[in-house]
Amino acid sequence: MDVPARKQVATEEAVSPEREAAAKPVAAWVQQFARTLKNCRLYDASNPAVARLKQDLAAALQRLLDAQGPITLQFSSTDVLFDDISLYPARSREDNLALAFYRDGTRGLAFRPGITPQEVSSLIDAVLAVTGQTQGEDDLVTLLWEAQLSHIDIDFVPAEADVGSGAPTTEGAAVPWPSGVEAEETSATPGTEQKPEDAAAAGHGRSDDWDVGEQTSEIEASLAEIEAMAAAELERFKTEFEEERGASTVGTAIAVARAYVSAASTEDDLAEMARFLPRVLRQAFAQGHWRDASEAWSLLGRCGTSEWSVETFGQELLQPISISAMKERLETQESAEMTEFIAFARRLGEPAVDLFNMLLAELENPKHQRALAEALVEDCRAHPERLAPWLGDHRPHVVRNAVQLLGLIGGDGIVGLLEGLVSHPDPRVRQEVLTALRRADPQAAQRLLLGMLEGAETRQLCAVLSQLGQRRSPEVAKVVLGYLLQPEFEQRPPEERRAIYSALGNSGGDEVLPELEAELHRGNWFSRVQETHRQSIARCVARIGTPLARAVLERGVQSKRAPVRKACEDVLARFGTND
Repeated sequence: MDVPARKQVATEEAVSPEREAAAKPVAAWVQQFARTLKNCRLYDASNPAVARLKQDLAAALQRLLDAQGPITLQFSSTDVLFDDISLYPARSREDNLALAFYRDGTRGLAFRPGITPQEVSSLIDAVLAVTGQTQGEDDLVTLLWEAQLSHIDIDFVPAEADVGSGAPTTEGAAVPWPSGVEAEETSATPGTEQKPEDAAAAGHGRSDDWDVGEQTSEIEASLAEIEAMAAAELERFKTEFEEERGASTVGTAIAVARAYVSAASTEDDLAEMARFLPRVLRQAFAQGHWRDASEAWSLLGRCGTSEWSVETFGQELLQPISISAMKERLETQESAEMTEFIAFARRLGEPAVDLFNMLLAELENPKHQRALAEALVEDCRAHPERLAPWLGDHRPHVVRNAVQLLGLIGGDGIVGLLEGLVSHPDPRVRQEVLTALRRADPQAAQRLLLGMLEGAETRQLCAVLSQLGQRRSPEVAKVVLGYLLQPEFEQRPPEERRAIYSALGNSGGDEVLPELEAELHRGNWFSRVQETHRQSIARCVARIGTPLARAVLERGVQSKRAPVRKACEDVLARFGTND
């Protein structure tokens, strides 16, 4: 029996650069179309991500049509073609974009400019409907026809093409209806037996009396396709088998519970499921599967049970043994899992703040610490007093964490919370308080800063004076002037003296000029130390910068004491330049 040779695909011929250039953007859009279908299968149809994917695909198609004009895609059983150029060959049975079209008789789609996003969305929905796990009764051609896509033309083979006459029909041709004449011509003479081969030769056999010789090429093509895809399919089967074996018990239980709750369950059924889900939730939490734990929580809410309490569960999580278990799991996980944990813990409500603080004190991973700190700042920004319990913790590093969070929150509301920490025994806590007060209102923070001057070591004293000297304040100037007039001022470290001079010049006004003028003229005539002090006083007066301050310097220029005169002249020269 002779077997007709298979028709060679046109893509085996050499492709010109012009055709290849024209096919490249079309191939890019087909790739995007395939990715959109895959992603839409992962989400519910109402998910915003699905709408965004459809909009992006429609926009890309509109740009393509505007640039190239109408385009036509052809479909074989294993490939999507454009101008006989392969665009998306099948890599496996699961990754065969063309099969859904070819199987339902669609041989080509022609897209015309002016296509709307709604038409693209209808095309996607139709393909998803015939490739999903729950396929409807309609085929793809019917769904596309019902969608009335005015900018998409469909080239298809009718599903009834193999009914009636045994003669082959061309693709896209209408199917002839049976007639009485044909029935008479094909009927055999009474008393004679018509052989099947005679009927086939006459071209009038039944639709199931196919000539094997005419179909051999298709059979061999199918066998070749099966053999070519066998290795990939076998590997896919092994992969899926291993994935099923490696799936967690918790994930499997949640999947079963989700299907159970989604079914038309009775109240008794939901009550029974509500008794089972808390065990799944605790198991997921113990294993660090935060997304599964959140899913189990949602299913519990859908069950509407009163036997499970969020408050009780929150108290369980705040126990030291639970904190230790969470720390152990989170330390080995990545940032994505930490994000899932934060989303899960926030469902606790108010206890989430305590849970985050307890974990922040235990975790050693800097990325996780930063993520928890950001979550705490966001949750406590409107109510910073929620961090107050942690300001009295016996562990200094926990107190420092809470003060840092208050500093990130900022505002006047944190000043009262920090008041009890200005004299904390740990200098690092006091330093964090000083840093946090920079984010508060200067007038509100001034009282605490003045209190931190008492008994402060050199570093803290300089930092506090620097912060106090950022604005004019008679109260601050009076306190700083008191440090300047102390008899032991000259015995202070140079860093402290410089900080006092700077703070006094930046915060003081006309109210301190009499004392500064007296200090300018005071002292030993020939003391080098006193000379340095006098120059610093003159600079303080110049920094005050008022007309009265200028008058003080001008009177100093008239002094009979050369050091006073020299100091005022030098400073007044700069003062006059800045004037």
